Amino acid sequence: MSVVVLSGNPRAGSRTSAVALELATALAGVDGVGGAGGDTSVTAVELADIADEVLIGGPRTTAAREVVRGADLLVVATPVYKGAYTGLLKAFLDTWSKGELGGVPTAALVIAGKDGHLHAGEIHLRPVLLEIGAHLPAPVLALPQRLVGEHQEVLAAWVERYGDALRTPAVVRS
Repeated sequence: MSVVVLSGNPRAGSRTSAVALELATALAGVDGVGGAGGDTSVTAVELADIADEVLIGGPRTTAAREVVRGADLLVVATPVYKGAYTGLLKAFLDTWSKGELGGVPTAALVIAGKDGHLHAGEIHLRPVLLEIGAHLPAPVLALPQRLVGEHQEVLAAWVERYGDALRTPAVVRS
């Protein structure tokens, strides 16, 4: 089982990435999604590391796309800037064709500085992920930035409620 975190934060090693890795690790342990003790790997793709070539599609972008394409479970994470997900994530996602992800089960995470921006993931990110073929069986996990550092209970409750929904029969994947 390959779990991939795609972090759209323009700063490598961000709190967004850290929370996303925690979410991915928790989801990997959900019975049926990865199973504790199984052959599960969690890999992070930090778009900040390839920001200089995302728009031109260089070799590191191609490699990042291959890692994402190979995911059995994808966690897409972004901070909310100016009411939407980051331009860096948008630029990367815009390189994907309609349906290209082939139904990979996907959990989306947004971290919002203002409570009024907590809806940005559902309104802006979800439609793009669906367009490129992500399977999003759960609502976007929207976390207020003020809770980062005290978010473990929120993550645990979300995984408890939606973790099983991230199981998708192999026949759905193309």
